[in-house]
Amino acid sequence: MKFSFPTLSVARLSTLFFLTLLLAACVTSPTDEEAKASPNNDNCPSLSKRPDCPTIEQKACPSIKPRPCPASPAAKIADKQVIGETENVKIEPPGRVFLARIDTGAAGTSIHASNIVAFERDGRDWVRFQIDHPSIDTIETPNVIERPVARTVLIKQASSETLERRLVVKMTITLGSMTEQIDVSLSERTSMTHPVLIGRNFLRNLAIVDVSQRFIAE
Repeated sequence: MKFSFPTLSVARLSTLFFLTLLLAACVTSPTDEEAKASPNNDNCPSLSKRPDCPTIEQKACPSIKPRPCPASPAAKIADKQVIGETENVKIEPPGRVFLARIDTGAAGTSIHASNIVAFERDGRDWVRFQIDHPSIDTIETPNVIERPVARTVLIKQASSETLERRLVVKMTITLGSMTEQIDVSLSERTSMTHPVLIGRNFLRNLAIVDVSQRFIAE
């Protein structure tokens, strides 16, 4: 038995071939350019969140917290100067700077004195003394001072029941921005660290003492 197939014309074959190519083009996947341009591309988040889609994520810099500055003592409180428990003071005479302990428990101010000699000048009581405390360099310029005697006081030491008679002279003391001429008693302070003790007769109405600080007077 012989089979026969229908014969297709060249025109019909050409039409079928063209339709086949057209269908193949419709199902072709989009190019890389088209994928990047597509707003619904799953490989990249929406443009409202990120403008691009980098291939390598950048590491975020760790946040740096500012270090708090240490609290600095106030220069003044209620118009009173704040000073520490130890300060440098200038005393005239002799016009030199000495290390001073600030003591609110002491009523008066005192300074180390040795070789104390009382004498009379023009009918008045005077005193000559020397400031030669171990903390002071007095080899080249010894601090020999002569001052009129303002008065005499009796001082009771905390470690003794004996009253000590002291001569008092007027001296000008500068501590920070404060300068006052006050009574200063002459005392033997060789065994003490500070040649000068500043008491309430200088501090009253002028200063506030912060015992946690040292050398803060400006």
